Amino acid sequence: MGGMPITTPETNTAQGAGFITYARRITAEMREKGRYDAAHKLDTYIGRFAAFTGKGDIPIGDLTPQLVSSYRAWLADKALGRNSIALYMRSLKRVYLRAAADGLAAGGNPFAGIDTSYRPKKDKPGLTLDDIRRIARLELGKSRPAVGFARDMFLFSVLTHGMTCGDIFRLTRGNIHGDRLTYTPKGAANEVTIAYEPALQEIAERHARPGTPYLFPVITACDAREQWLQHCRALHNINRNLKTIGRRLALPFPLTMTVAHHSWQSMTRSLSIAQLL
Repeated sequence: MGGMPITTPETNTAQGAGFITYARRITAEMREKGRYDAAHKLDTYIGRFAAFTGKGDIPIGDLTPQLVSSYRAWLADKALGRNSIALYMRSLKRVYLRAAADGLAAGGNPFAGIDTSYRPKKDKPGLTLDDIRRIARLELGKSRPAVGFARDMFLFSVLTHGMTCGDIFRLTRGNIHGDRLTYTPKGAANEVTIAYEPALQEIAERHARPGTPYLFPVITACDAREQWLQHCRALHNINRNLKTIGRRLALPFPLTMTVAHHSWQSMTRSLSIAQLL
């Protein structure tokens, strides 16, 4: 995290600078730049640290190796996984290092020796072709429309080789070129082109609305922060309804859009060459 030093009359020395106050100002900067998701996550991480300290704030100089080690042990007692603990510690470390760069820390690194690395999971939950067919054929009966929408988003993601919800919500009719769907994933530089199969067309037609170019008009606000909130609410509701479907089918793990993201590979690995061709 780079940026100009954050100083005020009450927080301008290494001994008196408030760590939590300083971190909250970083999240405010993020929001000003439209980085709402990053700001929300950092707020969550700092909130957990504040819960650990039991104080409204502590001087940056109070972050000692002993305090950092105690916080890590406290997180472990909350039954968090290794990667989750590393994420909390890594976020705290970034704030501290930025404060040090701004001249608000006395020196030294209280995070020295603390492992903050991420270890990729060996097995990512994915579904087989049979699982996908069961989801597609499940009779929803009198289920709420939101359940059907969640299933459609899941299937659309799988059939587009794991497209994320964020990318799905941004699709417009301009992304369709005959029988091809072309889009640029968020954060990527290169376009992706896939076949716009009839199954994808059917899903899009079910949710089409007049007066909008979007295939799935979920994000309707003009304000950037409200767009982010709409995205968060939509994804939360989709995942909640997908878990309902997963329970009905007795799947071995909670069904979410993250599972859809990994299921294309899982599904194709489960097929023989004869089935693929």
